Amino acid sequence: MIQMEKNIVSFSNNTVTKDLPVQINAEDVNIYYGDNHAVKHVNLPIHEKSITALIGPSGCGKSTFIRTINRMNDLIPAARCEGTISYKDVNILNPKVDVVQLRKEIGMVFQQPNPFPKSISENIQLPLRFAGVRNKKTLKEVTEDCLQQVGLWDEVKDRLDRSATSLSGGQQQRLCIARALALKPDVILLDEPTSALDPVSSAKIEELLLQLKNDYTIVIVTHNMQQAARIADYTAFFYQGELIEFGKTRTLFTNPEKKSTSDYISGRFG
Repeated sequence: MIQMEKNIVSFSNNTVTKDLPVQINAEDVNIYYGDNHAVKHVNLPIHEKSITALIGPSGCGKSTFIRTINRMNDLIPAARCEGTISYKDVNILNPKVDVVQLRKEIGMVFQQPNPFPKSISENIQLPLRFAGVRNKKTLKEVTEDCLQQVGLWDEVKDRLDRSATSLSGGQQQRLCIARALALKPDVILLDEPTSALDPVSSAKIEELLLQLKNDYTIVIVTHNMQQAARIADYTAFFYQGELIEFGKTRTLFTNPEKKSTSDYISGRFG
């Protein structure tokens, strides 16, 4: 069970004083795996250039919901979705949406670091090549820029031809984030990106996300409520497939409206 005392929660990085424009808006979203109603009637705005954390116990629908934002659930035959998720005035759940283009604009980073079994530089360049980029100078410049953005350049610049799997777990996860940045997305989705990492590597990822939110909209699924409190501007609490409460992180943690939210963040269940 999660144990958490309010007096040790830090909100020092939560600087949102007024709501930023909504970039993605979910309206009455329902997600099914066969007969299993996994996500129920979710209405959730995601504000641009901010960090939104999705919290809640295992199996509550957080990862299912985030994977729907860039249509990753399309890869699961039994999955189906109802409702609307608006992005750039388009319902991205519409079957006519170009999913390849959507995933260029809304990137995804998973729980376990998953670098390609190729060189460090190729991990950045392969998505670009797939998108039609062939100019060697451009590929080299984008590789350096993305690695700089995630704080990896100085650590790997002399071994770009070495296998990405030779990197530490934390470095691999930062490389995966750099790979997501290569296609210049508007939004980055992260599904528990630090759960498999040690505390030092986790701290580096958190620092990175706080920097990236100046240029990107970030949505992160996390079981670590301390992490949500440290880095998220907005927090959404999911329970049993429902969105129980959403709001600015400081308010949700210190003055939740719903008893179940209070019970969860205080460690009464989890």
